[in-house]
Amino acid sequence: MKADSFEPVVVDDDQDASPAGRALALISTRRDQLTILTAHGSIDLLTVPRLGAAVLEAASGQPRGLIIDLTATDFLASSGIAALLAARDTITPSGRFGLVGDHPAITRPLQMTGFDRTLALYATLADAFAAMTQD
Repeated sequence: MKADSFEPVVVDDDQDASPAGRALALISTRRDQLTILTAHGSIDLLTVPRLGAAVLEAASGQPRGLIIDLTATDFLASSGIAALLAARDTITPSGRFGLVGDHPAITRPLQMTGFDRTLALYATLADAFAAMTQD
């Protein structure tokens, strides 16, 4: 696979996982030295380890930045917010970090905890990509 291709890579294809652990699917793509992790499902106490493993795998490739696309995420628990903060700390300060999600399942928990002012949150993937590729 080319380093900056649009070919998605499923990073959580664990056939032995419990049904609760399979409540989150993660797809990783790369473009212009950015890694984009797209999360489908719920980010909660049971699925946070999957997200953490995907972030570590993405960071090992030393991308210029990491975007976590939460557009298809239907639930974000406090443990999920903690995992997003840890993801940001994993990639920064050497790389950029951003989240995509403009629906209440994402914005409401972030606003209620005040982390909407701490984490870079974009309405669309195009917005995040544009902001993170600017010099």
